[in-house]
Amino acid sequence: MAARLKANHGVELRYGDDVVSLIAARCTEPESGGRMIDAILTHAVLPEISRELLARLSADRVTRTASIAVSHGEFQYELA
Repeated sequence: MAARLKANHGVELRYGDDVVSLIAARCTEPESGGRMIDAILTHAVLPEISRELLARLSADRVTRTASIAVSHGEFQYELA
């Protein structure tokens, strides 16, 4: 996801260990392997970043960074 954002939009993706920990905490079934990680990124994280990026693009606002953090057990996004 970080490589795609950088290559397609010149946007640097930033996230901390708290984001990785929350993703890992949501992966409760060992049988699913990496599929659960992919599902979290594809169905939760990516749509939110995409929505924010598209809104900024339509308003002619330049985006250099996309940051993901955790607040109260949920992902929080900030584009700048």
